[in-house]
Amino acid sequence: MKAAANFKKKISFSSLRGAERQVVRLFRQLARAAAFSNLSKALLGDLKLGIMEGLSNAFKHGGGSSRNPVHLHLSALPRQIEVQIEDAGLGFSLPRMLQRRPDHFDSHGRGLWILKNLFDSVSYRRGRPNRLVLVRHLARAKKLDDAIELFNLLQEEIRRLRSKAHLYDRFLDFIVDRFNVRRASFLVYDSESKQLKVATSRGIAPRLVKKIAIRPGEGVAGYVFNTSRPLLVNNVEAVGKGAPKPRRQGYQTTSFVSVPVIASPLQLGEETLGVLNLTDKRDGSRFTHEEMKILSVMAAQAASAFRIRDLIEAVKRHEALSRELEIANEIQRRLLPAQFPEVGDLEVAGHCQLSMRGGGDYYDALQVGRSLRGVVADVSGHDIGSAITMSAFRSVFRSVVFDPGSPGMLLQVLRWAMHEDLLKLHQFISCWVFEYHSPGRLKVSGAGHPPLLHYRAAKKQWKTVDSAQLPLGLEDESSPQNKILQLEKNDLVVFYTDGLFDPRMRATGFDKQSFCELVESRLKLPAAQLVQEVFHEVSPHHSALATPDDVAILVLRRRA
Repeated sequence: MKAAANFKKKISFSSLRGAERQVVRLFRQLARAAAFSNLSKALLGDLKLGIMEGLSNAFKHGGGSSRNPVHLHLSALPRQIEVQIEDAGLGFSLPRMLQRRPDHFDSHGRGLWILKNLFDSVSYRRGRPNRLVLVRHLARAKKLDDAIELFNLLQEEIRRLRSKAHLYDRFLDFIVDRFNVRRASFLVYDSESKQLKVATSRGIAPRLVKKIAIRPGEGVAGYVFNTSRPLLVNNVEAVGKGAPKPRRQGYQTTSFVSVPVIASPLQLGEETLGVLNLTDKRDGSRFTHEEMKILSVMAAQAASAFRIRDLIEAVKRHEALSRELEIANEIQRRLLPAQFPEVGDLEVAGHCQLSMRGGGDYYDALQVGRSLRGVVADVSGHDIGSAITMSAFRSVFRSVVFDPGSPGMLLQVLRWAMHEDLLKLHQFISCWVFEYHSPGRLKVSGAGHPPLLHYRAAKKQWKTVDSAQLPLGLEDESSPQNKILQLEKNDLVVFYTDGLFDPRMRATGFDKQSFCELVESRLKLPAAQLVQEVFHEVSPHHSALATPDDVAILVLRRRA
């Protein structure tokens, strides 16, 4: 490899103020280097977050100054990026800090845990100077990087109003490149013929493509479509009972692909839109279960993007503003969860009342191991663009929700993943991210969102908790922050969007106090019924406004 493929830079800091701007400038220089121009936004976001955590730690322990500055060395090689941070302070014991779990940290030590999760290698040498070394490998498969990059690519094509065929081609080209395969096909279900037909393909003769028509349940593609589950076959003899046996070579309608093969459904909710098939890796290696998981994530991203494109086409056909807003509302309705998982002693209920102006209110909750993780968010604006941005946010959230880390770390990843697009669109997103562990431990992190309401049943009192950071889309140099609420039995937490307490509704006699009284009068009801009845009472005040806003509410209650 020629030396031109390397990138090295040193920066010295006398204080932490202004450091982020210099680090951003550093990564712009890195991205302009030809050898590193394809680094994903998610990866660059990880690196920036890690460097800022490392610098913050160095100033805490080293107290940098003009006489004893903190030094940053960045070295980018074709296979890895190495960061060295040097300070002249007293230092600390890295092994002891990294052995502790994040939940056991006080305000010190969280940054090091973040570094351990962001980098492949974290080492520290105590001395003169102290040196923290962070290494991130570039050759590893990154589910989050690729998934976010794919969705950003498709979203950009959607904004340009590209045809669906163009969208399919960009999607398949991205997949073929990432998985390094010779042959691939994307089949879409045709409701008229009730068959799967090839929308686009690579490495298959056009005369064969025209003949392919797969019935649900037939061959690999039909099997994956029927079961809505991904399939990996590296050996015909290893195929389980009931699964189709692909041919060792060639394509035909009854056994569509050859071994080895990996296939994934493109699913949106309960609906399967089509099937993606990959075979013949260029290096001759077998597919792995990790690749199957990554392909499933990407397929889910693409399914969401394709459905949005379908809805936008409906808007173009009708060419009416009212219809466009109906489509925006349809996007919102389809992406809100129909039901919530049951985790331990927690009840969860939510409701979203959409305005005719459209918007980007959103909530979600998913079970992660024995805990429940969720989000409540509001995208600025009231048009189909807000709905599209909300769908992108949902897709990124669902891609990272199962990754380790606190709500504050998850919020930081969401911030970096969405930042560039929000800047381009002049939008921002306020949100709460939360994690619940039974019994009663709720951890929250907020960004520019209205305060949550915590009803303490034993004291019959309400408490408000403010979000600590700026909304996504705005520069925020602070580290990830978390707040812990202990929910006693019958305690209740209400997350909501700003439309719930629209100041204009005071004229009709509704405000935060009357809302709290409504909730208190219905505490004996199940959470779902409580939410429905409260909305029934709020709705007349909301509808009386000339231009009502969206209203979303999510309630968490610990059972007795």
